[in-house]
Amino acid sequence: MSIDQIKDIYSGKVKNWEDVGGKNDSIRAFQRPEDSGSQSALQRLMGDKAIMEAPTENVASGMGDIIEEVANYRNYDNAIGYTFRFYVKEMVKNDQIKLLEIDGIAPTKETIQNGTYPLSTEFYIVTAGTDNPNVEPFIEWILSSQGQEILEKTGFVPVR
Repeated sequence: MSIDQIKDIYSGKVKNWEDVGGKNDSIRAFQRPEDSGSQSALQRLMGDKAIMEAPTENVASGMGDIIEEVANYRNYDNAIGYTFRFYVKEMVKNDQIKLLEIDGIAPTKETIQNGTYPLSTEFYIVTAGTDNPNVEPFIEWILSSQGQEILEKTGFVPVR
């Protein structure tokens, strides 16, 4: 799929998989609640394009719920949802979910790390001006090879 096709699905412009190269079947596009991080990511992706109002049964309340909801429809070709790769691969570990290639690029650790996968987000360390003397050493440790190795072992994509 392309970014534009995803935007068209979540704006409600495209309602049938046939319109994006699939079978003639309606699209069931799951969304997350308004105050969730993944819904915020969808809003950033959509830019000024309005997101369609999802039927209540297509709004998954928890991060794992969207994965389970889409997986429950694995025998159907019409379900689509979105979440962070980390949650699918490391937290929920649901092998029934297919992570989509976007513009022909799969969401692997390598493509996320090198910036070729077009949908990713960064996590930040926010210190809010604290004078705690442990903050700087902690940040240095996170960026060290040991810290990056632990991030990778826990399923995140390291910056280095």
